[in-house]
Amino acid sequence: MIATGERVDRRRERTRAALMRAGQVLFATRSVDAVSIDDIVAAAEVAKGSFYNHFPDKDGLAREIAKQARAAIELTVADINAGVADPAERVARALAMFARGAEAFPIRAQAMMRLFPFASVPDAPMNRGVRADIQAGLAAGRFEGLAPEAAVLMAVGTAQIAVSRVLERHAADTAATLAEDLIFGLLRGLGLDTVAARTVAGKACADIFAATLPSGL
Repeated sequence: MIATGERVDRRRERTRAALMRAGQVLFATRSVDAVSIDDIVAAAEVAKGSFYNHFPDKDGLAREIAKQARAAIELTVADINAGVADPAERVARALAMFARGAEAFPIRAQAMMRLFPFASVPDAPMNRGVRADIQAGLAAGRFEGLAPEAAVLMAVGTAQIAVSRVLERHAADTAATLAEDLIFGLLRGLGLDTVAARTVAGKACADIFAATLPSGL
């Protein structure tokens, strides 16, 4: 028999999950300011009073969705780059994962684009990984010709372009090709020669687009 407290906890978890899902869908197409709490609870099919048991306001919900999405992305990128030492491969695989994630989970990707207004800032928390890989590549001579900030901006900007274009195209057969071409261009800009850039980009996309993505991405 399930104890009363456990039933209450499960009900709270279901309510919170429903609110998170509803917020993600709504924020995918509208700004936070354009979404009301009434919109959120109606989409989640929960009582309005329940909303305040979990979040202080809609901005609090948006922050939690963004926090969860960022954590999922960072964990996934860390996982697909585990054991990969080459900074060029790490950058390529991370960018391929962003494109693949947009292809597989478009609503989540759309919400992320709206909820991360400072994603293009080099020092933003979610860019820790790419900063580290760029710095490692520059220190090792794998990347050259750019200041660290410019290199990070190029990488982050390319990832944002990839996600945006994948969401616009709605075609699975073009996402991998687009990602490979963008990664190739980024790696050339970071200093790799044509052959190396094409090889790294091709392998990264072949690996990532063939992999099974975790549902939490």
